[in-house]
Amino acid sequence: MEESSLSRAPSRCGVSFLNVARTYIPNTKVECHYTLPPGTVPSASDWIGIFKVEAACVRDYHTFVWSSVPESASDGSPVHASVQFQASYLPKPGAQLYQFRYVNRQGRVCGQSPPFQFREPRPMDELVTLEETDSGSDILLVVPKATVLQNQLDESQQERNDLMQLKLQLEGQVTELGSRVQELEMALATARQEHAELMEQYKGLSRSHGELTEERDILSQQQGDHVARILELEDDIQTISDKVLTKEVELDRVRDTVKALTREQEKLLGQLKEVLADKEQSEAELQMAQQENHCLNLELQEAKGRQEEQGAQAQRLKDKVAQMKETLNQAQQRVVSETPRQQPREASLVVISQPAPIAPHLSGPAEDSSSDSEAEDEKSVLMAAVQSGGEEANLLLPELGSTFYDMASGFTVGPLSEANTGGPATPPWKECPICKERFPAESDKDALEDHMDGHFFFSTQDPFTFE
Repeated sequence: MEESSLSRAPSRCGVSFLNVARTYIPNTKVECHYTLPPGTVPSASDWIGIFKVEAACVRDYHTFVWSSVPESASDGSPVHASVQFQASYLPKPGAQLYQFRYVNRQGRVCGQSPPFQFREPRPMDELVTLEETDSGSDILLVVPKATVLQNQLDESQQERNDLMQLKLQLEGQVTELGSRVQELEMALATARQEHAELMEQYKGLSRSHGELTEERDILSQQQGDHVARILELEDDIQTISDKVLTKEVELDRVRDTVKALTREQEKLLGQLKEVLADKEQSEAELQMAQQENHCLNLELQEAKGRQEEQGAQAQRLKDKVAQMKETLNQAQQRVVSETPRQQPREASLVVISQPAPIAPHLSGPAEDSSSDSEAEDEKSVLMAAVQSGGEEANLLLPELGSTFYDMASGFTVGPLSEANTGGPATPPWKECPICKERFPAESDKDALEDHMDGHFFFSTQDPFTFE
């Protein structure tokens, strides 16, 4: 009996051989089934050979057939195929082990089957025992193996035919389903496109709805703000109306004030006209004064020239006055030391405008020395020079004022000496020898001199200074 064993051999490159028997009968064709792994691209140049197990080269094959190229070889699933070896090319029966090998077009072995043998069937192998249980009794039937195999072959052939018809039907259905799938895919693509368009429209409408919602919210908020603003404006209008009434009252008062100011302005305009007239008159007078000032400047230049001429003469007179002052001082000292104590009041009486009586007032008793008469003569000369007037006297007035001051001071010293000797007390003042005006004893010498200069219409300031 033939030993058969179906097994799946592991492949080097993924090609698997199916339904490989351990022994095959010679002189009968051998059918080889195999499976290509996913991703394998079969080629018409690939082939399947029967090799001895110990064969090390692809050229050591016994026989080979070209592999078949399946139609559905590119869908990514495993591919099942089969080839047949003709009986005339098979090896002779014997103990040698063989195997199927799948060789691709590059000459590389992509898979190999388990080993098998080609062997003649033994005599006992030609009969088989069958157990029949159809009639309810156990019966053992002994029939030739060839008959059994033939029956199995017929059944297999019939089954194969049925399967082929089913395959054709299924292929037709597959074709129809493929067409239907294509139509459905086209419809699906169209539906997807429409769905995408609808989604875009939906997104656009959603955005529009969102924008409209935001705009509605903004408008609602603006409306609320506007209402609040209107209320505020109404309050402002009421406040402004009250202010307008107040301003109108103030405006009436301002109008009255403006009328009063207008009248006052008219009055001021009249005064302004008068002031302008006075100003014009003053300008005319100013022009006249400027002209007069110009003339005075010319006269001043001439006077300065005369002053320079008089400078030398004044210097001579000053020297003479200095000499006279020295003489007068000496005379005053003698008069102070020699004047009797009982006549202090009479000694202080000096009348400058009447130089002649000076001698009687200043004269003492008959026992005075001749020096007193000389001093009186010098004083008389000075007073006569003052009364004679003229430019020389005017130039001498400052010095004369100093002299009169000395005289006024000198005549008041007499009583002081009397106080020292036990006589009457000295009055605490100084008298002007002209107007008898009294000045404090501690007063400045310049004050008395300026006062006495005033009697002669003379100022110690520069007579040619203009402001």
